[in-house]
Amino acid sequence: MTLSRRQLLQCVGAGVTLATVGNPVSASPPASTTETRRVFVHPRNGLLGDLLDVVEAVGGRTLLEYDNFEFVVVEVPSNRLEELTDAPAVAFVEDDGETKIPDGWSPSLLEFLLGPDRSDCSTHSDQRAPWGLERIGADEVDADGAGVDVGILDTGIQTDHCSLEVAGGRNFTGFGSPGDYEDRHGHGTHVAGIAGALDNGLGVVGTAPNADLYAVKVLDDDGNGRYSELIAGIDWCLSNDVELISMSLGGETESATVAEAIETAHAAGHLLLSAAGNGGNPGNGSCEAETMTYPATHENVLAVAAMDEDDTLASYSSVGDAVDLLAPGTDVESTFAGNEYAEASGTSIACPFVTGVAALVWEREQADGAGSNEAVRRTITETVEPVLESCEDGHGLVDARAALEAETDGDDSLADSGEGSTSTDGSEDGGLVGRAGTALEWVSDAITGVLEWVRGLGR
Repeated sequence: MTLSRRQLLQCVGAGVTLATVGNPVSASPPASTTETRRVFVHPRNGLLGDLLDVVEAVGGRTLLEYDNFEFVVVEVPSNRLEELTDAPAVAFVEDDGETKIPDGWSPSLLEFLLGPDRSDCSTHSDQRAPWGLERIGADEVDADGAGVDVGILDTGIQTDHCSLEVAGGRNFTGFGSPGDYEDRHGHGTHVAGIAGALDNGLGVVGTAPNADLYAVKVLDDDGNGRYSELIAGIDWCLSNDVELISMSLGGETESATVAEAIETAHAAGHLLLSAAGNGGNPGNGSCEAETMTYPATHENVLAVAAMDEDDTLASYSSVGDAVDLLAPGTDVESTFAGNEYAEASGTSIACPFVTGVAALVWEREQADGAGSNEAVRRTITETVEPVLESCEDGHGLVDARAALEAETDGDDSLADSGEGSTSTDGSEDGGLVGRAGTALEWVSDAITGVLEWVRGLGR
């Protein structure tokens, strides 16, 4: 029997390994009690075998290898780190930084949405649309994200929640088995509900209710993680063709290694989104404070700030020149761990609204797999609603109605990207080529169609 890609991904959810991305490398811990450092090590000239020999020679051990990146994560005695750094086979070494859910996240349970038996879905209240969903017009569109894969890189997702359906996932935290991506914190389930809670008449509904949600657990049950685990999640999304990579998390330091992972995913056609952070702002329309967390500041990541229900910038929302979009983020109702519902605030809440809109537009692109990231990004950033009209909200408030109307109207500047297409002057532009135009454009469209047909035969 031949399994489809989606069936294979579901097998991963059951604990079957589809790819070795981010898998711990089996090794005995060092016998010495010498202090150690956990670092990324990048090989010189891509010679990974030589690099691993060097790690072993300095008394270190390899913790993680990746499918799509040649660098590795190692633990090495601190007193031999300089020796590792100076080895001819090593290009550079970088500390494995920490990441976590944004500060100040404090959910409030919504008891009125539940019956006496939380496990009995029939006792859950009738479905409600969060105010944010209505504010961005996602309740007025026909698209529902069908066929689009969304990776929620977070604390996991509750797989048996009455208002959620989880297509699969992977646990990269080092706690529990790879197939254990259950959310025992609540943050990931809340984020997942905003992006794609089911339109099933119960509890709440998400922005893209028919999108395929993947629980990529890169934060532990306390909401903490490492950059190496975040990269493992990105790596898994690349290997499994998960188009949208949503990261409601952040770290205090920039990382060249994380940047490499982001740039690789972006170049492969994936769209990455991140919460801007909850570092606050002066409230005067200025972005000089630069309070954003990483990776939201990376140019290939869509960074999302948060607003209150009265269309003002939330006091907790980070600001900075790298903010791309604004979205609802305060007192938003969504799903929560324990088969419950909660109200919460933060840029981590704003981010999945944009992720959901991206899924709606991606669906309209009719692209199976990565490749439409530039077209989708352009669409949702060029169809915004001006609200703050300052650097605080980047381009403006994400607008689901306008984004989908632009796609429907077939505006050449927002047209379907296709994979690997170019503009008529030969420059790469994400494939935004008009349907009607020169003979060269027609040939390009025809070739793209044939390639899509051939790829379809292999699915």
